[in-house]
Amino acid sequence: MIPMHRGFTLVETLVAITVIVTAIVGPLYAVQQSLNSSRSAREQLVASSLAQEGVEFVRSVRDSNYIRNSTAPGSRTWLASFDGSTGGTSSSANCITADCVVDATQNTVSRTITPLYLSSTGLYNQSNNGAPSLYTRTVRITAVSGSVTEIVLTVTVTWTTRGQSRSVVINERLHNWL
Repeated sequence: MIPMHRGFTLVETLVAITVIVTAIVGPLYAVQQSLNSSRSAREQLVASSLAQEGVEFVRSVRDSNYIRNSTAPGSRTWLASFDGSTGGTSSSANCITADCVVDATQNTVSRTITPLYLSSTGLYNQSNNGAPSLYTRTVRITAVSGSVTEIVLTVTVTWTTRGQSRSVVINERLHNWL
């Protein structure tokens, strides 16, 4: 008599396929979640750096105005380039009454709000030099009530990722050193 080999039943086959699919899909889902978290953290880090760069640019212009006034007293206001008066930048805008954008690579201040561009050298700029980035940076200066020597500088970087708008905001108090 010839021995009969039993094959797998349909139920056993379906159970085996379910176990294999579960073993493959679980780790793939975890990898996808890790990649999404990594992308989100990178975007947040870049936005934070761009916001801090905006603060440092305003500080630098304020300090340049101080140095200029130490050699030529009264030649500039302490907020020159940001209060509508000409200062150390190649352009000037009134950032006290509305949002402005700053471009540290071009040393400019403007009221035309456009997204930042990423140049081939890896620098973000406002001058259409490179590929459009996700980020838009705005600067707003608010006078502290009752003070002519103190302002609140607000730098906001916004971006949209996967249909969700995000932002980083840095507030800094600056004083007139003059």
